[in-house]
Amino acid sequence: MDVTQDPRDDDQEILDDLSEALREAAPLAGMLAEYGRGAYAWRTVDQDLLLASLTFDSSLEPVPERHSEPGESRVLTFTAAPLSLELEVMPGHVVGQIVPPGPGEIRVETAEGVTLTVEADDIGFFDLPHVPSGPVRLRCDTPVARLVTDWIRL
Repeated sequence: MDVTQDPRDDDQEILDDLSEALREAAPLAGMLAEYGRGAYAWRTVDQDLLLASLTFDSSLEPVPERHSEPGESRVLTFTAAPLSLELEVMPGHVVGQIVPPGPGEIRVETAEGVTLTVEADDIGFFDLPHVPSGPVRLRCDTPVARLVTDWIRL
């Protein structure tokens, strides 16, 4: 260090460099904060969201006295205590009910994301007028709990 140089000049140069670096990083701050909030929200995903397993599929039940006709309905039940989703799958149409009965929101998801959202009425009934082809899963949000089903082809 030059003895004739004031040490405060070096400090000011460091502060100027730091200020410039912070100004350059400022546009990224909002994006980084948003990523941080998103990551933080996942901390309780296992507590908040129940994974509902397929516990009944009428197409897998042995019924030797009759054969399924194409176009017959299929009944599915997904269970994750304290909630269940019961579905009746008909050609081009699905109806269902939340058990225990109550209002809720049902979202149909594909690998690309949410494709359809419907409301369940006060007794838990909902109607999915169009279900995409390919694997889907249902997310159900109610005052009681939240669940997501296994992936399945309806």
